[in-house]
Amino acid sequence: MQYTEGQLGRVFMVRIDDGEDMLESLHRFVLDKGIHAGSIIFLGALMNGRMVTGPEEPVIPPVPHFVMFEGGWEVFGVGTIFSGEGGPHIHYHASVGRSGHALTGCLREEAVTYLIVEAVVFEFTGLMARREFDQKTQLHLPTLGKGGSGKGNEGEKPAEPKGPAPKPEKKEEASELPGGLADIIRDLTRRPSS
Repeated sequence: MQYTEGQLGRVFMVRIDDGEDMLESLHRFVLDKGIHAGSIIFLGALMNGRMVTGPEEPVIPPVPHFVMFEGGWEVFGVGTIFSGEGGPHIHYHASVGRSGHALTGCLREEAVTYLIVEAVVFEFTGLMARREFDQKTQLHLPTLGKGGSGKGNEGEKPAEPKGPAPKPEKKEEASELPGGLADIIRDLTRRPSS
């Protein structure tokens, strides 16, 4: 585990209008305002976009499973902002839904606004944080704390946990989903063979 501590800096309300790419608009905004660390929460609707809904297979490094959506989907989600090679990196996760269907995953490459997206951008100051490429996972991961040592600010120790650690809840296996729902979802989101 790694951590770093900072303070809340500026807070911005951002409106992204119909036809604008939400990802591009927020990236440009973060660059223009010189935000090096922060978080974004957003809600509204997307006409179309592309998201990673997990790996093709649960291996490291992962091969992302891309799903495209189109036709006006409701959206809400969050993002983290950290400086990295070439400027700020924003990592978005969101849920989109339309007509009883929902997708959750990592928005990538394109997310075109339908009507409006409202975003609140929180700037963090005083954090020791960067997004760096990790050879093992082949992803740009946040490195937190002094020199990425895994320790906190100025080498301070994290607080000792009080009491026993809570036991994780048992995860439902895909095969336990009722009526073959897992198979239907896999079929709907499977990438065509090349």
